[in-house]
Amino acid sequence: MSKIITLSNGKRVANFSSPHTFIFTDGSIIPAVSDEESEKLKVTFIETVEADGDVILSFDLSKDVRSEMKLWHTLYLQDKIDVVFCPLPMITALKAENYFLKNSPFRACRIEDRIKKLLSIDKQCL
Repeated sequence: MSKIITLSNGKRVANFSSPHTFIFTDGSIIPAVSDEESEKLKVTFIETVEADGDVILSFDLSKDVRSEMKLWHTLYLQDKIDVVFCPLPMITALKAENYFLKNSPFRACRIEDRIKKLLSIDKQCL
């Protein structure tokens, strides 16, 4: 489980599984998770290759991912975290399962500055 940090706007945030640090527009930094944790919590990519070479992607969530989600959701219900940043494929898989993201801490990053790779402190993606 990653470290929870508090952004300058008071929002408590964490990194679900990225092996990269997240840097925000206010200068806050969420540390990367370990390579081992990142590998354990990766989303399963399901590729369907069509005759013309196009690949249709869908995503699945492992038992490890679901177990980690339960831990974060419990912290959310205990009002200990506001947002847990997840990879977009995880958000896509949750949407495909009709998981109600609005009542959860799980969000994807919203980039404010693509050149400097700075994340928004105010906006997150569903």
